[in-house]
Amino acid sequence: MKPLRTFVAVNVSQETCRVAGRLIKQLAAVDPGVKTVQNQNLHITLKFLGEVLVEDTPAICSAVDEACASLTPFEISCGGLGAFPDQERARTLWMGVEHGIEPMRELQSAVDHHTQAIGYSGENRLYIPHLTLARIRNFQGEPEKLQQLFDLYSPGPVTESLVTEVIIYASFMDRGTPSYEVLGRSRLNI
Repeated sequence: MKPLRTFVAVNVSQETCRVAGRLIKQLAAVDPGVKTVQNQNLHITLKFLGEVLVEDTPAICSAVDEACASLTPFEISCGGLGAFPDQERARTLWMGVEHGIEPMRELQSAVDHHTQAIGYSGENRLYIPHLTLARIRNFQGEPEKLQQLFDLYSPGPVTESLVTEVIIYASFMDRGTPSYEVLGRSRLNI
């Protein structure tokens, strides 16, 4: 069986998805080189595992269960528009976590630690929790239009989400569009 492209993530509230959806529409209108994320695919990635064998998914689910066992649910707020590597050289456009960054980092660190214990590489960079909204491939438009959105959404509307579970997803490409399948769910210790 073909390996599954797998990642570990947190979902956000419907309100956050609605606000992000409005921003995604505005980003799509800036330039055809801005490839937006579908609203149903919005999430905050904790760890990208890469290509995983199906038979390894129970061990991954157990590791994520262990990571969540000592953590309690927490609230986050999301808003604004950011870019990687930065606004001037934007390649990935995102909405950031404004409040609740430390609990998100603690959760990401726990997931990273427990998945390293079963053989997955660890993360070296500072974790910046965010929802990816779009990627820029061949931007041919006016940079001023994109800058107007950075200005408009600084700080922009802020929405709340309650983090109660972590989800292990497999990602599939269908004619250039990703879709996700849930492989497992781990609840934070309530």
